[in-house]
Amino acid sequence: MTATAALAKHATSLRDVFERYHVGWETKNPDLIASLHSEDTVFHVHDGSAAVRGRGALRQHCIDTFAKFDFSFEMGRWFSGDEHWVFEWTMILPLKEPGGAPFTARVEMLDVVTVNPRGEVTRKDVYMNGEAQAAFARAGIQR
Repeated sequence: MTATAALAKHATSLRDVFERYHVGWETKNPDLIASLHSEDTVFHVHDGSAAVRGRGALRQHCIDTFAKFDFSFEMGRWFSGDEHWVFEWTMILPLKEPGGAPFTARVEMLDVVTVNPRGEVTRKDVYMNGEAQAAFARAGIQR
């Protein structure tokens, strides 16, 4: 197999992992998401909160997040390299102001994901723009 063919095969399998992973998030399935992570995974939303460490802790983090927020996605660009992908997406998050008036936050997000040779996510770093803090503040949510 040529180097180009090997790279193309790896990119395809990495894309397959991404597709299964994204289904887990779209369907809000903590078991599927956790099953695609390594046992010693690190999941870090860079919003001032601590990183989540380990598959079991990640599963519980997903359960808690899905119970608290009913968000959806708009997919953006996807880039991949050697054992990683970068994914731009927009979180669509219906919220309410403290007085009860509904509003929808659109928060631009960026995921940086590392995958081991077994196809397990070993690390996911999530970055969100300043719109997230403004939306949470408007909704009276302490982060």
